[in-house]
Amino acid sequence: MPDRRAFLSSMLGAGVIGPLALPTLRGSAFHSLSRAKVVAGGREPAAVAEDELYWAEIQRAFDLDRTIVNLNNGGCSPAPTHVLEQMVRDLRFSNEIPVEHMWNVLEPRIESVRRDLAKEFGCDPEELAITRNASESNETMIFGLDLARGDEVIITTQNYPRMQNAWRQRERRDGVVVKAVKLDTPPPSPRYYVERIGEAITPRTRVIEVMHISFMTGYIAPVREIVELARPRGIQVFVDGAHAFAHFPFTRDTLGCDYYGTSLHKWLMAPIGTGFLYVRRERIKALWPLMAGAVEQEGDVRK
Repeated sequence: MPDRRAFLSSMLGAGVIGPLALPTLRGSAFHSLSRAKVVAGGREPAAVAEDELYWAEIQRAFDLDRTIVNLNNGGCSPAPTHVLEQMVRDLRFSNEIPVEHMWNVLEPRIESVRRDLAKEFGCDPEELAITRNASESNETMIFGLDLARGDEVIITTQNYPRMQNAWRQRERRDGVVVKAVKLDTPPPSPRYYVERIGEAITPRTRVIEVMHISFMTGYIAPVREIVELARPRGIQVFVDGAHAFAHFPFTRDTLGCDYYGTSLHKWLMAPIGTGFLYVRRERIKALWPLMAGAVEQEGDVRK
């Protein structure tokens, strides 16, 4: 996964910010990003992070409420102005004649989005579904896996509350056993984290759900080590990556996971209401979608 500076450089190199693109997008937003790149130069990220001139240029790429200091981009980051304007244009275009513009023009473009996201994550496009957010992705995993009464699921007390609520509903409805492991804050070491999870495993354990990065503290969990602990035992690992994708560099193979759900309207600054769900190809058929798909779609991640 490239860093933001490399991504911006690729846009400049491809001519996205060139004069041919400016009539269709607000030029000042792109120009601000271009100026920020010049200010950053070849300096190390730590040096650039303390340069207020750099951040002033970044700020100009957004339409923000200047009367409020925003200290929370983790829930939903404001999208850059050129992204917002593209959203508005596409909504108007779709509304002109939905049966043609929405279904036949805009909707097929999902495939190019799927392809580009899969390239960034390091997976096959046929293993990645576009969703509305991490919660939709994670609940597809939570409610979509066949579990029997008495099967055990391991989470931690620090997992995202909405996901904990989803597991508790399965507990009430299906009789699965949810075991919430209490961890020190912050966990003193990756080894401690893995050992605490390992202590909760029994022959009835079927699933471990782990947050890639804590929404409360920013702690990055040792996902790879947990996957390596679980896989020989036939335990599936769900990774809640709501805050991780585009926050720091990693790929699917870095983690080794079979399932991954994330939001794209956080650190990627994509339109609000976008996310993705990754399911390793051999796991797709056994995972039920939240809304029913046709039997012919069982092995298709688009279900």
